[in-house]
Amino acid sequence: MKKLTINVRRIWQYSLGVAVLMFIIGIATDSRDVERYASQMERLMAQGEYQKALEVGARSDKTDKRLMTLRIQALAHEQLLGERLFAYPIAGKGKDFASQGGDHALCAALIDKDLDRFVELLPKYYRIDDKLPRYYREALILYNHLRSNPRILYHDSVMDTDYSDLQELEKKYPEPKARQMAVFNQYEGTYWYYYEYIL
Repeated sequence: MKKLTINVRRIWQYSLGVAVLMFIIGIATDSRDVERYASQMERLMAQGEYQKALEVGARSDKTDKRLMTLRIQALAHEQLLGERLFAYPIAGKGKDFASQGGDHALCAALIDKDLDRFVELLPKYYRIDDKLPRYYREALILYNHLRSNPRILYHDSVMDTDYSDLQELEKKYPEPKARQMAVFNQYEGTYWYYYEYIL
């Protein structure tokens, strides 16, 4: 009876090859999904169906600059940039979208995490009150917590409490990955999560 020998090196090489292949397949699949989402959005937007276009790929965490540009166009058309932009994954730099002014410039500053620029621009376009779009209010709450001498003082009792709860949650998890997962589970889709955890 022959003795069975195991070539560990060969098994490791095969395993590595399979892992690389799976990674390449995953990237190709993600790329095809993003291209399909962009094509669907373009078709719907050409038909004037901006709300339907915003539903395309809304649950996916994949994007690219083309898809993000389409989402920004659709959100701007529906006057929802400051209300819904960070519910989608972000790709590219904010400065790529800043030239049109208004919500585009405000969201560009937020994408680049430039709170001082955001606060400088905000009074040019909006009255500072509780009717501000969601992400602008979240950004102001964050700004007021990060700056000892804020240029704009802003408080919202519900959002202040939510942000304090987020800080308490973070203290419970000293390990960065566990902390991010805990915050993701409760605060994903907020500007706070984007600012602190999305590179």
